[in-house]
Amino acid sequence: MKEYFKYANGFVNINDENLFLTNSGNWSETHELLEKSPKSIKQNNFKGFKIYIFLFVVVCLVVLIVSKSKSGSIPFGIILLGLGAFAYLKRETGKRYKIPIAKIRSIEIIENSAKIIFLNEINTEDLEAIKVVEIKGLGILEDLKHQIKDNLVP
Repeated sequence: MKEYFKYANGFVNINDENLFLTNSGNWSETHELLEKSPKSIKQNNFKGFKIYIFLFVVVCLVVLIVSKSKSGSIPFGIILLGLGAFAYLKRETGKRYKIPIAKIRSIEIIENSAKIIFLNEINTEDLEAIKVVEIKGLGILEDLKHQIKDNLVP
């Protein structure tokens, strides 16, 4: 089984052994991913921090341009470029790590989001919320949920 689908901040790739959270959905991105742990969380947080700093600088530049313009209006093109940059970088704020399917305890699907309860790298119970999952992904997660349920029942 090799499946993937889009969610709000990236992609979920699933194979027979792992569920991967990625930014691009590209399978080559999954090779270097670590299991969710304090180290992978720190890497994800640092990456997100850098992106938010970049967006802050862009907003400051727009404010500077507006304050220096004589009419006080923002050129329409700058607004479109800013929105495009935000849409592009939003995906980069997504998590990047893997969750072994054998460690998933349950999957709860509510409307267009899912909560995955699993054991992380240090074998403590953890939770991952995946929001704005596309319809294809909800079906894949529902199938995975039943597969996990069948494996947990002795």
